[in-house]
Amino acid sequence: MRWDLEFSTKGRGCATEAVLTEFAPGSAESWLGKRSGIGRSLGALLLGGTTVAGLGWLGLSGHISGPGVLAIGAVAASGFLGLSLAARQRGAPAILADAIIERAPTLLIVTDPKGRVLRFNRACADLTGYSPAELDDNALWGRLVPAEEQNAVARAVDARSTAPFPRINENHWITKSGERRLLRWTCSDIRDRQGRLSAIIAAGVDVTDLRRSEATNARATLALKRAQRIARLAHWSWVPAAPSETRITDDRSGRYIYAPEAADIFDVSVERLDRGDDDGYAALIHPADRTHAMRIYRDFLASDRDQLSQDYRVRRADGDFRHIRVISEKLRNAAGQITELVGTVQDLTAIRRAEFAAQQVQTILSAAHKLAGIGYWFRDEAGFDLAREVPETRFHYSAEAQAVSGVSEADMRAMSVDEFVDRFVHVADRTQVRRALQRFRDGETDHYTAEYTYLHPQHGERVLRAIAIRERDGDGRPLHATGLIQDITNIRRGEIALRDSERQLEAAHHLARLGYWSWLKDADSGTLKSAIWSKEAASITGIDSATAEAAMLDGTFEHRFPHPDDRLRLMRAISELHDGKRNGYDLDYRLRRADGREIWLRSLAETLKDDEGRTIGAFGVLQDITERKNAEADLRRAHLSLANAQRIAHVGNWSRSMATNEVACSDEVYRIFGLEPGSTPFTVDLMLSLVHPDDRAKLMRDIGNTIANPAPFLSEHRIILPNGAVKTVRQQGEALLDSDGRLVRLEGIVLDISDIKAREEALNQARIRAEMADRAKTEFLANMSHELRTPLNAVIGFSDVLAQQIMGPIPSVYTESIDAIRTSARHLLEIISDLLEMSRIESGERHLQEFPFDVRNAIHECGRHFSAQAQRDGIILSIDDTGRLPALIGEERAFKQVLGNLLSNALKFTPRNGRVTITATNDPDAGLLVAVSDTGSGIAPKLLPKLGRPFAQGETSLTRRYGGVGLGLAISRRLMDLHDGRLEITSAPGAGTRVIMIFPPERVLSENTR
Repeated sequence: MRWDLEFSTKGRGCATEAVLTEFAPGSAESWLGKRSGIGRSLGALLLGGTTVAGLGWLGLSGHISGPGVLAIGAVAASGFLGLSLAARQRGAPAILADAIIERAPTLLIVTDPKGRVLRFNRACADLTGYSPAELDDNALWGRLVPAEEQNAVARAVDARSTAPFPRINENHWITKSGERRLLRWTCSDIRDRQGRLSAIIAAGVDVTDLRRSEATNARATLALKRAQRIARLAHWSWVPAAPSETRITDDRSGRYIYAPEAADIFDVSVERLDRGDDDGYAALIHPADRTHAMRIYRDFLASDRDQLSQDYRVRRADGDFRHIRVISEKLRNAAGQITELVGTVQDLTAIRRAEFAAQQVQTILSAAHKLAGIGYWFRDEAGFDLAREVPETRFHYSAEAQAVSGVSEADMRAMSVDEFVDRFVHVADRTQVRRALQRFRDGETDHYTAEYTYLHPQHGERVLRAIAIRERDGDGRPLHATGLIQDITNIRRGEIALRDSERQLEAAHHLARLGYWSWLKDADSGTLKSAIWSKEAASITGIDSATAEAAMLDGTFEHRFPHPDDRLRLMRAISELHDGKRNGYDLDYRLRRADGREIWLRSLAETLKDDEGRTIGAFGVLQDITERKNAEADLRRAHLSLANAQRIAHVGNWSRSMATNEVACSDEVYRIFGLEPGSTPFTVDLMLSLVHPDDRAKLMRDIGNTIANPAPFLSEHRIILPNGAVKTVRQQGEALLDSDGRLVRLEGIVLDISDIKAREEALNQARIRAEMADRAKTEFLANMSHELRTPLNAVIGFSDVLAQQIMGPIPSVYTESIDAIRTSARHLLEIISDLLEMSRIESGERHLQEFPFDVRNAIHECGRHFSAQAQRDGIILSIDDTGRLPALIGEERAFKQVLGNLLSNALKFTPRNGRVTITATNDPDAGLLVAVSDTGSGIAPKLLPKLGRPFAQGETSLTRRYGGVGLGLAISRRLMDLHDGRLEITSAPGAGTRVIMIFPPERVLSENTR
């Protein structure tokens, strides 16, 4: 049978198409037709021929590796198919072609245009682990490919796709054992003579190991570069223009090539290093090493030696000197000619410095051992049975150990355990030391620690600590034993002294009112395992040790004891301390003692760390700083008051150092002289430059007289501001002397009296007029008081006589009238008294008699005074029990007058069965608050702004039900103003009224201040 093949090249991939022109009937056993079901119509091959098949066989059999395998994967399959057809063309048996393809190591799969598998070779079964019979099931092929990759595989064998052949695809197969293998496929089309697609043949190569190898190589390359960077290592090479002789006479005949890392080492560009000129490279070498290094390298080039290692220093561009090691090696061909010179450059600076540091450490360590009385011994036990004696030649006893024990190395080698214990260990410690040494010697234990009294040959009784440890190999065989001995006699004596010091420290803590606390926690679980609260901490805080320690362990301390306003800060600090987010804290916070007293504490804490840097505990101290806090508050108030006073009064203070001539002044001085505070240093020259020229000499004379003859001075003069305005100021100062009577400083004030001067005349006239008006008003009020009080007193007196029937019985019908006369007269007297009080306040004649008084007592006295009226009117008058209240600096009579006015109004406007309540509290920020609340009818919103004005009332109708002229609340407001306080009124119709007396914190005396 004759096979005619026509070959054509198509597409960018140069795929070769073979068209079968004649197909012999009866060749159904051929490999393509055997299972394909397409019979005579099957035929297109990618490539054919023995050469191509052989190339594929080399690649797939391992003779060609790496990326070459991928390049010839499809070629191999086409080659084998080409051999099959060629064999048939030559009349070879069909079974030979089938055997070649069936045994090909390349994966071969033939699918029909619908994507169904028609034929596969043995390599598919070998790779997947499934038998050919199992692979005959088309459903199994779908399970070989992971679900996420099936769409890509389908597109590669999709006959309807317009993608050109050959198609390249990579996907995984999941073998029968569950292993995932990565395959690279080349899919080619098989067409009949009419160009119709008959089948698709896919040739696959297992690239799993190749991809892993590539990834490993990439990681290795990256690791090598990283290692070189870490090790400060770079490579270089020299390539001759042509293979050299056995020696290099002139390296200028070749070219140097340096790696980029070399540029970092030398701190020059790679291009400069690549030039390879002697002068340029020699200039980089330390002057002390330059001549020797270059001569050794030149001798090496001209010699028969193939390797050279040099250590020398180079000088970088920044002036820093670096230690480097340069290794050079000659590479030769078979004829012994030098083909290349390669080498490395390594920056050894860190190593050299580390070696120097190690030498220093070793010296220091040796000295420390001597100072600390520590010696060591070492015994090599490798290869020996501990049941037998280890040769003493393998035992080393250090010089420090010999000094500690007073026994030489030779004597210690020859001495048995029993002999050592009997000669050198105190009788009281012999049993436990002998047992520990024997168990370690016999291998029953691999470590021991012992402290005992040692009988030193020269120094008598000493206390030693001995520690030993044995190292074993993986099979449990002993390798070596190492031990330390330390003379801790002084340490034990120090511990005794330390205990004495601790007792003294505890006494000092008590005297300084300084307590301490600590806690320890498990580093792994994070739970607290112990806590300490010192006796002094318990004494300061009033929290006993057991309660405080329990609260620290269960994490409730910061919730229970701190002041609510400080609780969150302390909780955050302690939480971050526990979590290791901070190493300590320094906090001031308030704490409420069990006795109710509030104190200020300063708490300092610091964490304790283990060797891994984890927080395992904390230690802290706390101190009662209540007095300091009160003093600071007083000082802040004083500073604020001074600044406000200076600002309001337009007065500033200054201080001049006579040693440096520097002037320090308050902000108000700057403002008086028309300058922005702090904008420029305030100097004597600056001040004098702003003084009016006509007044400058007088001011300088006044200051000069004070310096020459220390005494206070007072000077009024004009200043010219930067904007040209003129002011008049008054400067007053005095001299401060040291203990020797020498002038060290001038202190003074400057007062802006421009407005004072401008208003002096007007004020003088106004004062005269005011004095005249005041005298007239005073005379009028005095006359009115005399004229009205006298008859009113008579009316009140006689009405009392009549009411009491002193002059005899009177008819009962007159009793009500007499009571009305007496009540009206007393009411009129109260109005007159209020008018007089208001007049005194308005004229400035009302001055407070200020002393500290008990607010609680004053409130209760007012309550008792009005209790009868409340009971008579059927009103409940109550005082909230607010606990102990602080003392108040003010006038107690005025306080009662204001509170009485508020109670009188509340009882007046509260209906029967209503309630009037007095509440008092102390707020650290707002001050002392005393509130009077009632359940009366309330006040309309439009009337609230008018309350407090003279003669203003909360009821404005002509048919008012309540008396009064509206002076009580006005007088109360003025009296509160005199106390630097205020009245705050809140009310609404039908909701009652609440009036609060607010006294500033400056007038409140705390317990500590009192």
